[in-house]
Amino acid sequence: YGDYDADGITAISLLYQVLSHLTDNLSYYIPSRFDEGYGLNNEAIDAIKADGAGLIVTVDCGSVSYAEAEHAKAIGMPLMVTDHHSITDRRADCILINPKRQDCPYPFKHLAGVGVAFKLAQALLGRRAEELVDLCGVATIGDMVGLLGENRALAYLGLEKLRQAPCLGFRALAKAADIRLAGVRSYGVAFGLVPRINAAGRLEHASLALRLLLAEDLGEAEQL
Repeated sequence: YGDYDADGITAISLLYQVLSHLTDNLSYYIPSRFDEGYGLNNEAIDAIKADGAGLIVTVDCGSVSYAEAEHAKAIGMPLMVTDHHSITDRRADCILINPKRQDCPYPFKHLAGVGVAFKLAQALLGRRAEELVDLCGVATIGDMVGLLGENRALAYLGLEKLRQAPCLGFRALAKAADIRLAGVRSYGVAFGLVPRINAAGRLEHASLALRLLLAEDLGEAEQL
């Protein structure tokens, strides 16, 4: 369950691919910008429960969704939050992975939402998670977090992956944007790729962009 901007979409794509190594009993949910707005909502939780899910994992949202977490508990829906936003309100009473928790000892506090998802990916897959670092790099650049410390490393490694072996979705998107990935830099990502990922949720539905990033066929990716 993730947000409809580039950070949320790429984080869903990353975690979906990671979890697909562990199970094929998997689906995703992105709320509509127009009908639902940002973050968790009770109607979506109910719909996910009715669809047969046994666990919701969020990316890029949920840290202060206290009421929604209580609703999830009331209907028997386990909830695990991965997020990077500041916790300025009552935090959700559930498994909550966020470096900005006051009790979190993780030394780097400024990861994007996709960066937190990438940390979970590393915990689950180890070095194999590095196959998805292009997703992490693009969203780290696109979410305008400071490119210092660990973010700088993730952006650098993500750009290297984009130049050498990007996912099919980025290949198709770069072609449509007339961006040469072999020499792409952060400017091309921030002003070429990221706005096009964001556009899906602003014009129709962000699932279009997610399907692009999950595409396993170049023809399908180019169509999307």
